[in-house]
Amino acid sequence: MRVEIIKKKNNPIELLSYCGLFCGACPSYHRETCLGCRSEDRNQKRTSKWNCDIRECCVNEKEVLYCGKCSEFPCKRISRKLIDSHPNDLRFYYRHEIPENMDDLNSIGISKWITKQRAKWSCDKCGGTICFYEYMCKKCGKKVNPQN
Repeated sequence: MRVEIIKKKNNPIELLSYCGLFCGACPSYHRETCLGCRSEDRNQKRTSKWNCDIRECCVNEKEVLYCGKCSEFPCKRISRKLIDSHPNDLRFYYRHEIPENMDDLNSIGISKWITKQRAKWSCDKCGGTICFYEYMCKKCGKKVNPQN
C-alpha cells in the first residue's frame, strides 16, 4: 500500500518530502531539476536525494510516509541535518518549521496540509510562488519575512 501511494501520479503526497518540507516551495522543484523527494525517476538532474539519509530511514528502515509518523521523531538524524542547522540564517528558517509541519500533518492529514502549504508559499500580491532560501515571489519579486 505505501509504495502504491508514493508512485501514483498527481497524488498530493508527491509534494511532501520525507522530512516534512513542502517540495512545492523548493527552488530545485521549480527549476524542474528535481521532481520531488518522493520521485523514483533516476533521469532527473537533482540526484542528492538518492543519498539522503532521512529518505533512506523513512523508506527502508522505518517504512513510514514521513518522519512525523516515526515514534522516534524528532531523532538526532533530522535534528542535526535540518531542524537545528543554520540557527541564525533566515534563509534556512523553513527547516526550523519541521516540528510544526509534523504536528500539522498528523492532525489535519496530508491533503489539507498540502493545501495549507500551497497557500503559505503563494504570494498574496500576485499568486506566484515563494521559494525557500530567497523568500521572494518568483513572479512579481515581492519579498516576504520567513518568520511571519
